Amino acid sequence: MIRQRSRWAGTRGTGARGRPRGARPQALVAAWALASSVAFGATVPAAHADEVDLTPGPTIVEDPASPTGYTGHFVYHDPEATSVRFVADIMLRDWEDPADPTVYAPDEYRPGLMRGGGAYDAQMTEVGDGYWTIDVPLAAGTNQYWFYVDDDTSHWVTDPANPPLYAPDGLTGTARRAFNKVNVPYDPVKQDYAPLAAREIENPRPDVPHGTWSYVPFQVDDTTRTMGVYLPPGYDPDRAEPYKSIYMQHGGGQDQSDWMNIGSVPVIMDNLIADGLTEPAVVVTANVDYLGGIGSGSPNLRDVVLPFVESTYNVSTRASDRAFAGLSMGSIVTQDIIDHDPTLFGYYGPWSGGVRVDDTTPDLAAPYILYGGGAWDFGLPDPDAVDALDRAVVENVVVAGAHDFNAWNQLFTVFARDYLWKPQAFLADELDDLTRGVAGSGLNQGNSKALTLKLDRAFDLLDEDPAGALETLEAFTAQVDGLARAGKLTDEQAAGLAATAEKVVANLRFAP
Repeated sequence: MIRQRSRWAGTRGTGARGRPRGARPQALVAAWALASSVAFGATVPAAHADEVDLTPGPTIVEDPASPTGYTGHFVYHDPEATSVRFVADIMLRDWEDPADPTVYAPDEYRPGLMRGGGAYDAQMTEVGDGYWTIDVPLAAGTNQYWFYVDDDTSHWVTDPANPPLYAPDGLTGTARRAFNKVNVPYDPVKQDYAPLAAREIENPRPDVPHGTWSYVPFQVDDTTRTMGVYLPPGYDPDRAEPYKSIYMQHGGGQDQSDWMNIGSVPVIMDNLIADGLTEPAVVVTANVDYLGGIGSGSPNLRDVVLPFVESTYNVSTRASDRAFAGLSMGSIVTQDIIDHDPTLFGYYGPWSGGVRVDDTTPDLAAPYILYGGGAWDFGLPDPDAVDALDRAVVENVVVAGAHDFNAWNQLFTVFARDYLWKPQAFLADELDDLTRGVAGSGLNQGNSKALTLKLDRAFDLLDEDPAGALETLEAFTAQVDGLARAGKLTDEQAAGLAATAEKVVANLRFAP
C-alpha cells in the first residue's frame, strides 16, 4: 500500500491488506514516537502522535523528507520476541562510478546509486504490546527483506503480515531463506536515474491484464511434488500457435517458490507482455531436488518435467521455443544441462554461477546462451572466460546488483525483453565480426560488396526467417570458398571467415 504523509504524520483508514486501523494505547504511540525521533534525529509533533500506523506489515509512504521520495514503514508483531532485527538487501553502490568502493546506507541515496551493496541490518524499535517498527528510505522496484528474531541469524523469519506464497513441498524452518518483498514506485525528481526507473517493471500494475500462477502437483519417482506454473494473460489451451516456455531454476537456500515471489516473474511477464516487449509464454519453476542431480544433466527434467508440461499445457515441443535459466546453484544446473545436451533448449541463461561450460561440448553452437550477473556479485561470470567459449553463441550482461535478487530480477527482465526469441540479439556480434573481416581482407569493391550484402541480408532475416538467413549464410560461405580457390583470399583469411560463418550456420540449422 502507498500513502502520502510527512515523515512523521499519518492518517487512519485502511491498512496494507484492507484491515481497519484501530486506535492504539497512548503510551504505546508515545513510545514509538520517542524512539523514532531518536532514530531520525527529529522531533515528533505532539499533534501527530496519535496518527502512528501500527498495522503489521509494510506500508510505503510517499515522503518528501525521504531522499528517494518514499519511506518503507515496517511493523512486526511478536509478543514473545525480545529483539527483532530488520534485514534487507537495500544497501547501495555507485553504478554510475564503478571505481567508487563505498557502500552507502539507504538514507544516503542520490541519483546514480543502485541496490547491490549487501544487507541493511538494523534493530527494530519495540513500542509495546509486541509491536516492533522501523522506517527506511526505499527506491524503485522490488525490495526484499526479512527478520532476525532474538538474534537468531540462522532463521530468516517470514513477515507473517506479508508472506510469500511458498510451495507446499518446499523448504521450511532454517533451511528456507525468507525473501519478503515490497514494491516501491519511481520518483522521477528524487530518484532521477534511468536504470532505477527501469526497475518499475517489477511493480504490479492494476491496469494491465494479469496472468495466473500456482503450484501444480505431478509425480516424480512415485512421489507427489509441485512445480510453479505461470500462465500468461488470456492463456488459451486451444490456441493454434502453441506458447513458448521458460524454465527458471532457483539457487541454494531457495526452491521453486522464489522466482514466483521475490523474483517477480509473474509481474514482470504481465508488464512486458502488456507493453509488447516479450511474447506470451508459460513459465515453469522447478526444484533442483527432483531434477535428477547436478553432474548428470538433470535427467528428470527431460524425462519427467518436460513431458508433463508439454502434455498438460499448450506449449511448443520444439527446443528452439524453450528457454532455461538459473541463478547461482541454478546457473550450475543450467551449465550442466548445456554440457550434457545443448539442444534440449534453444535459449539458456546461466547467471551468477561463473563459467563452467565445456567448449568442446558437441552441438554447443546450437543454442543461444546469455551469461549474466550483478556488478558486485561474487558469482559474476568472468568476461574473458565467456569470450573463450569460441564455439558457443554467447552474450554477457552485467547489471547493478550483488549475489541477490536485485541482480536476478533485472536479469530476468533483460532475458525476456531483449534476448528471448530474438536471434539478432545474439548473432549481431558474429555478423559484425564477419563484416569487419571482409572489409579488412583486401578484396576488390565488387567482391567485398557482394559478401557484405549477404551478411546484411542474413541479419535482416534472423528473427523472422531463420531458414532464409541460413540459406544466405551458406551462400556467403560458398562465395568465400570460391574466392579462396581463386587466390583472392588467403587460406588464413578464408579460414577465419569460414569458422565464424560456420558457427552461425550451425546455430541456424538448429532453428526451425
